[in-house]
Amino acid sequence: MINKMWKNEVLKKLAEKGDLGKDTAEYIRKKNVRLGFKKYERSTGARWFLFQKITLNANYYSMKTDLNKPKLLSLLVHEVHHLKQGAITAFSVYGELDAWQVEFRFYKKIHPVKLHPAIEEILSLPLNYDRENLHHAAKLMQEVAGKGYRIDLYPLYPIFDEIKYWVTRREKV
Repeated sequence: MINKMWKNEVLKKLAEKGDLGKDTAEYIRKKNVRLGFKKYERSTGARWFLFQKITLNANYYSMKTDLNKPKLLSLLVHEVHHLKQGAITAFSVYGELDAWQVEFRFYKKIHPVKLHPAIEEILSLPLNYDRENLHHAAKLMQEVAGKGYRIDLYPLYPIFDEIKYWVTRREKV
């Protein structure tokens, strides 16, 4: 795991980056979210876990990483967003689309640049339960993250809504 001083510095940097950064830092503090590092495959920047834990990919990040690095801060926003969503929503294409949009809107706010064309398209997609839209979002996410990013194994909707869809064949509205 990491030392408290590093965590406090990261939270300070997040809080300096506007309301979403401040809300993210506050959530990490209030919920006592543990932060750490672990080596993952290339397609993974960070992971969240039940019981309030986030680990950053040690292949890319360490306690020596510049804390102003927009990708580091936006990944924390992404993973905290999943913690707020809860596991049922987070483990769905809908939940990932939501988190990707939150992450990259934050990223662009703190570092206004043109992003990978697929990310720009993800940002333009509506966040809804249209299955075609969610299939397209998953394809775009895999285009960015690579085939190792197994979004294709996730249900399109949060699992209980997905089961309801398969029973009724009616899309969630």
